This record gives sequence, C-alpha cells and structure tokens, in this order.
Amino acid sequence: MNVTRRYKECMEELLKELEKEFMEILANPKLDKKAKNLKTKPLVTKKQILLNTLEALELVDRSANEQA
Repeated sequence: MNVTRRYKECMEELLKELEKEFMEILANPKLDKKAKNLKTKPLVTKKQILLNTLEALELVDRSANEQA
C-alpha cells in the first residue's frame, strides 16, 4: 500500500475526530465565545497541517510518477 493512500485514510479518521471535538466545544453551553475560539483554534491549525501534509505527499508522488 502506498504511503500517500495510507496517510489519506488515516487523515480522514483524524479529521472526523477533530470535527467531533470541534462540535463538542461549540455545543458546550458553559463556554463563552472567547473560550470557544481559544479551544477551537488549535483544532483548525491541526486540520490545516493534515491537509498540507497530504498535498505535499501528493506532489511528491506526482513528481516521482513524471520522472518514472
């Protein structure tokens, strides 16, 4: 199994977990807007890192396929 496809499968699971955590934070009535923002910002950053990593892996794969 190639690394990019495996990473994508794992990333999809991680994104579901991040989304679940994000929704739990938003649904928490004990948190005000500022607290929600402070708790969700790291989740948004993690999501972007996962997406950027996938993009980089796909770029490397395309480059390798073009050279082959």
